[in-house]
Amino acid sequence: MTLVWPISLKRQRGSALMIAIFVIVVLAMLATGLLRMIDDSSRNTAWEVLGLRAELAAQSGLEQALASLFPLGQSAADNTACPVQSPPSVYGQVINRSFTASGAENCSVNVLCRPVTPTPLDDAHVISRIGSARFFDLEATGSCGSGEIEVQRIVAIQARSGT
Repeated sequence: MTLVWPISLKRQRGSALMIAIFVIVVLAMLATGLLRMIDDSSRNTAWEVLGLRAELAAQSGLEQALASLFPLGQSAADNTACPVQSPPSVYGQVINRSFTASGAENCSVNVLCRPVTPTPLDDAHVISRIGSARFFDLEATGSCGSGEIEVQRIVAIQARSGT
């Protein structure tokens, strides 16, 4: 049996080198893609953590504002905690603080309060149930982060004093 392609051995020199270069290039592209995915994943995790911290800061600020608005042992709301602004649609600032506790570094909260006058109702039963109650809109903006990544979360609630 004789070989049909003895000349082709000379032409095949260097083909293994071309295949090796091709494989190296493909593996380098795969490694680059994986590194980008890992970087995006860690950045998304940082956003989620800071977002949760900002939401917790906003909720903490609302709780502080409610505690100063409705002190324990008093039946009525504290009128000085949420003063009426001019014009009435403007929110007044109640709390503005930065947190220093572990896990809340670079976080701050700003709580705004606005007394609300209920719209007049024709239903005498509803008016009698409202009585002398006071209504408040509270809005807290929690911010966390610094530099490249900063996240804000806004939490709003409505509160009502007793009867």
